Amino acid sequence: MKMFDLKGTVLSLNTPSIVSLLNNIEYYKGKCGGVSKMKKVDVLKAMARRSNAVASNAIGNVYIGDDRERPLCDEGAQPKNLQEHMVVGYLNALDLIEEVYKYQTLDRSFVTTLHYYIYKDYNPEFGGKYKDSQNYIQELMPDGSFHTIFVSAPPEDVVPALDNLIYQYNECAKDEECNKLILLAAFMLDFVCIHPYNHGNGRVSRLLLHFLLNKYGYMVDDYFAIAYLMKQHLGEYIDAFKASSEGWYDSENNYEAFVTFILKRILEAYRKLDYIIEINELNATAEDKVLKVINDSATPISKTMVLRILYPISKATIEKMLSKLVKENRIQIITKGRYSKYFRV
Repeated sequence: MKMFDLKGTVLSLNTPSIVSLLNNIEYYKGKCGGVSKMKKVDVLKAMARRSNAVASNAIGNVYIGDDRERPLCDEGAQPKNLQEHMVVGYLNALDLIEEVYKYQTLDRSFVTTLHYYIYKDYNPEFGGKYKDSQNYIQELMPDGSFHTIFVSAPPEDVVPALDNLIYQYNECAKDEECNKLILLAAFMLDFVCIHPYNHGNGRVSRLLLHFLLNKYGYMVDDYFAIAYLMKQHLGEYIDAFKASSEGWYDSENNYEAFVTFILKRILEAYRKLDYIIEINELNATAEDKVLKVINDSATPISKTMVLRILYPISKATIEKMLSKLVKENRIQIITKGRYSKYFRV
């Protein structure tokens, strides 16, 4: 069975590149400290909550239609199938974390509860139950087949491995030598490698990331979903997991690639949030703000992302401004239809 040494792992990862990422995260965390006082911040949080649930499920190959996102996530519509139940269950787990993160400790019971919440309204007998057979971590190939990239811990090792991992996490969290962001990223890798449930392990790992970030005051996931960024960088995510899980059983794996990936996504989320704060605080018209968002983007940007950035402005107003700017040849439309994208001229 895997022998954990979380403190040794965390201390070994104080490399110049990782310390640079940590310093940048702290810088942007400070810059974003006033986000909770922004106008219509509840709209921003609702968008992040929806994005979190939809993206985290999509990483696990659970998809819902675009037309069902808002009804399910914001309007309380009843789910119609397994996929929709999974998204609503994830939302329920996020809401539970919001209620309890300030006082809830990390323990095996809470981890199991998060898994239970994902499935409780669809199959409560399945939720929270540890795996009863060997499972595998696989990636979906272009031809639709699955390729095994890691063989997880066997069922008989799940409880002792989780107990050991969680115990070491909590001991390290009390140790001032251990950086909490490195610690939670390393914990996330070990949790995924254990893969304690038959299904839903990746989703639970991302719920735990959200929980632990909030617990230690890194609230960025409340305002810009890290799961969305992980989905955008899915190939990097898989490559980082492959690199850091190699030799895991023999305690010879190197956590650096995976920890670096997670820290980069946390930093990216903070940078996105900083931009959202900056542009919405500008003393400018809606038209000027839309134009600036398009001009600031290094690549074609979707209408959905423009709406996400300029969240206090109504969808109708943004659509009107986009149409006007295209007609005036001040921006160009790259693709049309539901997935339309815009770019600077």
